[in-house]
Amino acid sequence: MDKPPAREVRVPRRPYNPAVISLSEALTILAAAVSPAAAEDVPLSGSLGRVLARDLRSDVDWPPFDTSAMDGYAVRLADARGGSAVRERPERVAAGDPPGAPLSPGEVVRIMTGAPLPANTEAVVPVERSQREGGFVSFTVAPEAGAHIRRRGESIAAGSLLVARGRRLRPPDIALAALAGADPVSVFRAPRITVAATGNEVVRGSQAPAPGHLRDSNGPMLLAECAARGWTARRGPSVPDDPAAVAELFAAAGAAEDFLVTTGGVSAGDLDLLPAAAAAAGFEMLFHGVAIRPGKPTAFARRGSTFWLGLPGNPVAASVAFHLLAREALGRFEGDSDPGPARISARLESALPAPGERDRFFDAVCVCVWSSAGSELRVSPLRSSGSHDLAAYARASALVHCPAGSPARAPGERVSCGLLDRPATEPDGPLTPAPARDPAGR
Repeated sequence: MDKPPAREVRVPRRPYNPAVISLSEALTILAAAVSPAAAEDVPLSGSLGRVLARDLRSDVDWPPFDTSAMDGYAVRLADARGGSAVRERPERVAAGDPPGAPLSPGEVVRIMTGAPLPANTEAVVPVERSQREGGFVSFTVAPEAGAHIRRRGESIAAGSLLVARGRRLRPPDIALAALAGADPVSVFRAPRITVAATGNEVVRGSQAPAPGHLRDSNGPMLLAECAARGWTARRGPSVPDDPAAVAELFAAAGAAEDFLVTTGGVSAGDLDLLPAAAAAAGFEMLFHGVAIRPGKPTAFARRGSTFWLGLPGNPVAASVAFHLLAREALGRFEGDSDPGPARISARLESALPAPGERDRFFDAVCVCVWSSAGSELRVSPLRSSGSHDLAAYARASALVHCPAGSPARAPGERVSCGLLDRPATEPDGPLTPAPARDPAGR
């Protein structure tokens, strides 16, 4: 018996809507749509890069007792200023020891850095400013009151806020958490992310591309961007420009991820199938098209607790949209109080053209320049041939933001930048600026 012909899967085509929204509108939509995930407890040793879910307060004073900041002698001021030798108590107080008996008039005690001070101590004299002989000690310099003493609670008072909810934990924050005994620590659950590249032309990097094919750079790039921020991401299947394959991608969305992040298939071509397929699969389209260059076709949709971020296929556009929009959404899911790239002001090293009707983002290198007058952040735009020019973009550490409708920018003007990376340091003088050139094609 002959098998019935396979049913053709049709994805309804909806025209690409050129009435895009502004970047600020898109960020407002993201903020309203994405709420922090539930909190979970993790060992402090595994909390680096996670976002704190509850304010962290100290349960102790720090230092927890008056302590010595130097190796030397605990003294009373009257004894240390007399110029004559003072009797040394026949003991030593080291870190971890009890403070011992209070100081009596006419005696000093040998003390180590971090050791608790005996009562009546008014200063600590460093050992290099003392002379010791036959059970007596004299001092070459009379100390000031409180010299080299760390007073109880002078750094942190019990009950004070150490780390605020919503902060992404850095090594110093983890030190504060340890000081407060916060182990385990309460953090927001990190987003689960699937990254899928689409397009008939895309093949895995391990394959030799046939004529007309391209190795997928978007997938590995976005996986690395996620990993750099502590987010768990898995690589989904490569999806051809086929209605059945695209429909299957969205039908399965949410089974293993909170966010499906795709590249390609979101613009206005005949094979840009993803927005209509997402709508057919029950996703509510929250926006499709943002007035940024590069990255205009970016789409954002939601089905229940699952989100879809559709990024453009050109690698630079995909990365820019990831930094401006995806990082905002993923950070908000994780409860980050300051999601998205860090924003700075820097002095422009070479001219930039007027951006036109869209907010424009130029690849640039940001450098901290040091001189006798101090330090200054400077930003040098890179020469680029368009949103496919991954070689130029790979050198960038910042995106210079030129708002829609603003004028051309001249060298020396201050501009707003989003940091992709930490600025480099240039200790030997100013940068050599790139020639003024319009990065075309975006």
